[in-house]
Amino acid sequence: MTTTCNCRLLYCLTVLSLLLAGCEWVNPELRMHVAEYRQFDPERLQTIFEEQSFLRLTAAEGPPGRAALQVLADADADLGLVENSTAFVPGIRAGLPVSESVLHILVSDEFRPHKMSSPLREASFSIPHGSSAGRSFVELVTSRQGMDADDYRISSTFEPGDTDVVVYFGPINPDVTNWYPQGYTLVSLDNPLIPQRQFFHEGIGYTAPNMKPKTIPALTYDLPGNEDDLLTVAVDTLLVARKDVSVGAVFELTRTFLSQKPRFAAVAPHLFSGINESFDPLDLSFPLHDGARRYLERDEPGLLERYAETINMLVYVTFLLISAAIGFARWRAHRKKDRIDTFYVRVMGIRDRMGREDSALLLEELEALEREAFESLIKEKLAANESFRIFTDLMARLRAELKAGL
Repeated sequence: MTTTCNCRLLYCLTVLSLLLAGCEWVNPELRMHVAEYRQFDPERLQTIFEEQSFLRLTAAEGPPGRAALQVLADADADLGLVENSTAFVPGIRAGLPVSESVLHILVSDEFRPHKMSSPLREASFSIPHGSSAGRSFVELVTSRQGMDADDYRISSTFEPGDTDVVVYFGPINPDVTNWYPQGYTLVSLDNPLIPQRQFFHEGIGYTAPNMKPKTIPALTYDLPGNEDDLLTVAVDTLLVARKDVSVGAVFELTRTFLSQKPRFAAVAPHLFSGINESFDPLDLSFPLHDGARRYLERDEPGLLERYAETINMLVYVTFLLISAAIGFARWRAHRKKDRIDTFYVRVMGIRDRMGREDSALLLEELEALEREAFESLIKEKLAANESFRIFTDLMARLRAELKAGL
């Protein structure tokens, strides 16, 4: 009784451990890093999440000015927005592309190039919030002018009176222009400061695959320089998460963003109007988070559905092979049975000749028959089964009878 109870207890504990192993605890609170220039209020997003999901979205706390990837790497936030040109960082996974981040170039009205063949030499660049796309763009432009890193300066902070060029990547939003400093003018990439300006019409997509040409239409901004169209470039903005954020939380996050896109776009059209699930994960700078992947592939056929015909064929072929093996085994067993029957006949023939022939000669013939039978057994021409045991008993009795007649 005790043994039975112990077995049942062990069984229950095993089942419980398997169930717990298959479950994942989901933390409903996600901290989102929002840089000042992203221009939206996370509290308005939280209202949507509270109504449409079990998640709670809160603003990550910490000193301002830090890059989103740094905040995520320091585990001070779970979610963030980064440009798709950002270099891969271990432990970070992509969720969804949410919008375009567009390049805005501002040049100081006091800036005077030293040489028109290399107008940006010795220039001082300001890249707000250390934008990875902004740094990549500056390095690309200066390298095409034959400049090294020592020929210009880059700072993440704006320095009045010292900054010559501001390189700002952000959404096109005429209502918010807190990134614009007085005394600067928006310029197009199609201007004398960039001698290779034709490159930005099409060629940049080959050199920087994540960047693409973009035009800011005339009079979009009520700012100096936007009286005409501005040729520029754009890069996708990605919603990213730490890899250790639970699959269930990112699945729910992805579902909510996609199903409630109109409401998110109403909160911040410049930022969330680009949300969609029709994108190639291979074009992202970061691997897709497992939670986002599971949601995006929710309607995809499973493994059994995708390979149903192949599996059916394998099962059919396996069944045929098993049937053939069973048939062969039966045929071989029957053949061995036929062989042992011939030995029965020969033993009975020796027995029938008792009394008419010399017992010594019959005994020699019986021993030769026994050797032949065991050789066949060794060569697997006979099976060591009940029929063979009867055969050996029959020979033993006949041998005893022949010896008694000597």
